[in-house]
Amino acid sequence: MIQKEIKLLDCTLRDGGYVNNWNFDDLHIISIVNSLVKANIENIECGYLDPNNKYSKNSTRFRNVSDFNKLAKEFNTTRNTNLFLMIDYHPSIELNLPVFSMEGNLLDGIRIAFHKNDYVSVLPFAQELINQGYKICLQPMNTSSYSDKELIHLLQLANKLEIYSFYIVDSFGSMDQHEVKRLFYLVENNLNPRIRIGLHTHNNMQLAFANSIEFLKQNQSRKVMIDSSISGMGRGAGNLNTEIISEYLNKYKGKSYKIIPLLEVMDNFIEAISKEMHWGFSASHYLSAVHRCHPNYSSYLMNKKTLTIKAINKILTSLNDGEKILYNKAIIEEKYFSYLSKRKQPNNFDGTLFKRQKVLALASGNTINMYSEEINNFMKEHNPLVVALNFLPNTVNPNYYFFSNQKRFNEYSHKITDKEKIIITSNIETNLDSIKVVDLNLVSQKAIVDNVAVHFINFLIASGVKSVTLAGIDGYDINKVNNYSYEEYNRVFDIEELKEQNDKLLEQFNSFVKKISIRFLTPSLFESSSPKKYMGVIPARYKSTRFEGKPLALIDGIPMIERTYLQAKKSKALDSLVVATDDKRIKSFCESKNIPVVMTSTSCLTGTDRIAEVSKLYDYDYYINIQGDEPIISPENIDLIINEINTHGKKYIAYNLFKEINSGEEIDSDTIIKTITNEQNELVYMSRLPVPFNKSEGHVTFNKQVCVYGFSKEALDIYSNSKKTRNEQFEDIEILRIIDLGYKVKMTETKYDSIAVDRPEDIKKVERFLDANKVKI
Repeated sequence: MIQKEIKLLDCTLRDGGYVNNWNFDDLHIISIVNSLVKANIENIECGYLDPNNKYSKNSTRFRNVSDFNKLAKEFNTTRNTNLFLMIDYHPSIELNLPVFSMEGNLLDGIRIAFHKNDYVSVLPFAQELINQGYKICLQPMNTSSYSDKELIHLLQLANKLEIYSFYIVDSFGSMDQHEVKRLFYLVENNLNPRIRIGLHTHNNMQLAFANSIEFLKQNQSRKVMIDSSISGMGRGAGNLNTEIISEYLNKYKGKSYKIIPLLEVMDNFIEAISKEMHWGFSASHYLSAVHRCHPNYSSYLMNKKTLTIKAINKILTSLNDGEKILYNKAIIEEKYFSYLSKRKQPNNFDGTLFKRQKVLALASGNTINMYSEEINNFMKEHNPLVVALNFLPNTVNPNYYFFSNQKRFNEYSHKITDKEKIIITSNIETNLDSIKVVDLNLVSQKAIVDNVAVHFINFLIASGVKSVTLAGIDGYDINKVNNYSYEEYNRVFDIEELKEQNDKLLEQFNSFVKKISIRFLTPSLFESSSPKKYMGVIPARYKSTRFEGKPLALIDGIPMIERTYLQAKKSKALDSLVVATDDKRIKSFCESKNIPVVMTSTSCLTGTDRIAEVSKLYDYDYYINIQGDEPIISPENIDLIINEINTHGKKYIAYNLFKEINSGEEIDSDTIIKTITNEQNELVYMSRLPVPFNKSEGHVTFNKQVCVYGFSKEALDIYSNSKKTRNEQFEDIEILRIIDLGYKVKMTETKYDSIAVDRPEDIKKVERFLDANKVKI
């Protein structure tokens, strides 16, 4: 018998859109369609018809036919070209399509994809579109899931409609030639002869091309359509390649497709997309095809990067036929965690030892290498228990190794000579008896994301640990090829999956806030998730050279240190406030007034050194130095410093304030510190002299330091571990040490002034201020 017509339908812009979320530039869409027309491709699927899509441009998910037509008028189509859009049918769908013959409408047909449980209700919907003049293709997704009886019934119903084509759809890429042959026989012998038979394949088993050839081999008299996409672009394993099937049809079926325009599309557009976004054969898609299940099930398990292929295969085997067809994330999550919970029994290792000293957890992010010096300094300073999470650091010898990932455990555990250092969660399979085992149900309880850092922090919380320092918890940078401190081949490539992981981790760290204090030693995307904790510290020294005992000096009958404390306590941003002193008299007074107080050593050279001692006793993110000799300090200045820290974070290790000087007396006073800043309000220098010197004819503005400082813990560590610098000694201005050591200090202008009590006569200045402003405590 004579071979009937064979036509191709290219679905690059629709099925290929699963790769790049249908984000095709309008000009690129036009160019791709015009190239397909040049190649003589008869049918072009230009995308989805999706009324819920928010984009009206640069997308192949068109909100309506009007948006499609605005673009389609730029297509160089011929009378032999049919333009299609696809609709994902569901019973509640509502579409307002123009009549096919309406002027300016360039849409020829609609391809309707539907699930098996909707195959009866989809037919009246299809009839409505036929009545409006459109060519309608019916796409029963996962056709092989139909029983022979169900498929014949569907065909009998379809025969009552004047549809353009009826498809055999290999949704999961699980068909082989025998199944194609069987399904073609059923459709061929039960479908109205006037209706075309279409074939839509996926390449999960690398059989798309072979199945298409078998499909053509079976056909003797029917008009047929075969779907393909340029370079096989499509979800997961991809589709049949347009350029390959075109060449085959030219050679063996007498077609006259032009291949060069297709290759030009590959060269100009598709290859660039493929470098950023992956599709093609993979173990994940092979498994989904073998198990005849939705590919998202295997992708979900593969993207965990915690399971062996053997384990993934076992979990997929547990899916029943009803579960396999429609992806349900809740189902696969339940099966995943159920599988993990049935592993090794915990041996009641409760983690009590982590309560005895600081804990530093090291993850495998890039910042581990970038901030190695900071990590080593922290270890020298605090002597923490160091725990490596799912990897072996290159430069640090951890006290323990914590594994909750089977693949990472298999890779690294044999390299750890002292097995007593290994802690695993109960999902890990091992024959090692000396290993400490933690119940996975304990560390994953209420976890939003399956992540080793989350597991370890939950373990610390359950063990009663109050704080932890983290390094290498970077978060996923989607612009980087590798997010690890070493070359990691077993990583997630899916950008949407990485974004979802970041979102979940951020949510998880937010949930930890009230349970444990988390300090990020290296930069992290999740650092902002944990609200920074601020401690106000009022250093108070009794033996002042110019005014001995001034913290207890009376100002209108109230000791200065009490006034300073009560003023600072008005700040809305401080989490706590404490007086730091080296004198028992000051300590005794504070205790009598229920003012929190801590004793520090007598060897502190400056107030900042005293605060550095406090930072070793109390774990906060930032410490606000509030001068004990400024009894009318404005709490707004404290809040201003904290607001600047929240804005700039670790860009600066120290923060300070300045205010314009309006008094000639203050300009000349050597007790008033003058500041010079650059254009970014970063500290350049401070002096007791009137600076900057004015050699110009213009007016110079002098600014003075307002002595409220904000220090990170790192800044205090640096400060206390260094000697007084030359400029600091000459000027007797302690913050000069920070810039002398090469660090940046952020200065912020304030409108709130203060009065420092440096000498006994300054008491009168304060009292006059209090009286003039009617300030009461």
